[in-house]
Amino acid sequence: MFRYIADNPRRLALKRNNPQLFRVVNSLKVGDRIFSAIGNRWLLEHPVRVQMRCYNNTTPENLRLVALQKEYFLARGREGAVIISPCISAGEREIARAALKENIPLIILLENGFPPLYKPPGQYFDACYDGRLLMLAPLGISSRVQNHTS
Repeated sequence: MFRYIADNPRRLALKRNNPQLFRVVNSLKVGDRIFSAIGNRWLLEHPVRVQMRCYNNTTPENLRLVALQKEYFLARGREGAVIISPCISAGEREIARAALKENIPLIILLENGFPPLYKPPGQYFDACYDGRLLMLAPLGISSRVQNHTS
């Protein structure tokens, strides 16, 4: 809590420096769907986007496959691709954390929208400020906010 409070002035300065990256947009059209979004919307126009999907399973074979997928997706990201994922499974969250750590752009698909004064938590905040993050949630599915930082 003390770190959060101590970091508030920095976060406020960053938000004021790039307000468009922290403004919740509730009418972003992607294809034939309308989304609520926060972050760098121009990541949707990036020419190379790769969809990441891993399954929740802790068998040795699945863990080996997740490690191979992590290697693959991080390599694509280092080559300039934007990674897209709902970050639901443990493997997807592990790969997304690694991508953020390596400054690889990420589009996260969420089930739920954002309240009006929402701001991305933790490392998502800095990635948002740097233009490396877009969080999307289809409108009309649910009004509660899910926990997507774990």
